[in-house]
Amino acid sequence: MLIFIDTEFTNFKNPELISIGLVSNDWQHEFYAELPIDESKCSDFVIQTVLPLLGKKANAKCTPTELTERLACWLAQFSDCDTQICYDSEDDWHLLCQALNGRLPAWLMGWNIQYYLNPMRLNDYFILYGLDRHHALNDAKANRYAFTSSQNIVY
Repeated sequence: MLIFIDTEFTNFKNPELISIGLVSNDWQHEFYAELPIDESKCSDFVIQTVLPLLGKKANAKCTPTELTERLACWLAQFSDCDTQICYDSEDDWHLLCQALNGRLPAWLMGWNIQYYLNPMRLNDYFILYGLDRHHALNDAKANRYAFTSSQNIVY
């Protein structure tokens, strides 16, 4: 199973998770959560672009402890198969690991798919569905849409 992830975070120098979105390769499963924000830690870009997109999805806000529990529970549904978390930035992978308090299940692997994303399809996704970029769930879905692979992967 492939799970596509995207995160939003405070800044590049000392990134702290703001929101996380995941979607399965079959489009049947998605996860989204938002954490409390300390704006003083956020870059100007995050304040202007990311923060206005938050707070619009019901039940998304949670504490870091709740996030760990919710995320582990959500991921557990994929425990019966090898699962790859597909990310386009190492920051996404590191923030996922932090969100799980470093307790990654043995069946869960990471895969940097940056070079398997079709930039035209990525852009088309946002236009086609009229969605904003820099929202973790929207970006995770766009990555799924734009994913291409020459490898023999079962979807």
